[in-house]
Amino acid sequence: MKQVITNNKIAVSLEKIEKPLHSSFHTGVYRQRYFSGAWHYHPEFELLLITNGNGKRLVGDHGENFNTGDLVLLGGFLPHAWIPDDHYLQQDSTDHCESIYVQFKKDIFGSQFVDIPELKGVRRVLLASERGLKIVGKHKETIILLLKEIPRLGPLDQLLKLLKILDLINLSGYETLASEGYLKESFFFKSNRILKVHEYIMENYKKEISVDLCAEMINMTISSFCRYFKKETGYTFTNYLNKIRIDFSKKLLTNTDLPIKEIGFECGYNSVPYFNKQFKKVVGVPPFSYRKSIHKNG
Repeated sequence: MKQVITNNKIAVSLEKIEKPLHSSFHTGVYRQRYFSGAWHYHPEFELLLITNGNGKRLVGDHGENFNTGDLVLLGGFLPHAWIPDDHYLQQDSTDHCESIYVQFKKDIFGSQFVDIPELKGVRRVLLASERGLKIVGKHKETIILLLKEIPRLGPLDQLLKLLKILDLINLSGYETLASEGYLKESFFFKSNRILKVHEYIMENYKKEISVDLCAEMINMTISSFCRYFKKETGYTFTNYLNKIRIDFSKKLLTNTDLPIKEIGFECGYNSVPYFNKQFKKVVGVPPFSYRKSIHKNG
């Protein structure tokens, strides 16, 4: 599920990757008037090339401009978004955005993947991609040519080409995007039940989310759920939900020009004073001061 920019609003979602029948990964060409701008994540790795378009790329806590030729590899569960420049959103715009992508899980390489010496470089790249990689270096143009071929190939040739690309990424070089601190603060769960709740929050954070519904979702009483949730995450349910919403709001304050009241609304707060209060509680300063300090230091 993806959500789109409407009146410069940005949404977040858990993206469900629908793989073709008899295929272990998904590849194709995305061509629209503009990239959706949805802040989302998915379990699959994603290799993505911008073949036309420009704007702002958000990966974890990292944000920078992107242009045609931008090439990245993102690990699973790493939140990201491509926010197009405003001119793509104009009703009379004749421009368009386009990308080529491959989305895959590590298990496509088989259970003996970790034991194959020749794939050492591939494993290194996949591990590093947990923070997101911007691909640069001497092999970038070769990687782009290979990636452009993938959507037109049969399944086996696609897989072989993907392996070749991943190996070339290791040889070519890359820049990591999300900070190491962001990765350490990310939520990795041993419990599938808590993961289910986390994914529900990520899909519905703009709405009112009740602890009752989340407890019912994993077949627990409210009191048992609250104790279990605190034990698994280190947060109370309310504080966890608030942290996720404020995390999104910080990215919008840093990387967009949306008004603060609009950002509060986009992050699930219907009251501006309440948004200001909760932001200050988590960050230490109100949203206006945070944005001002970011721009001053930037």
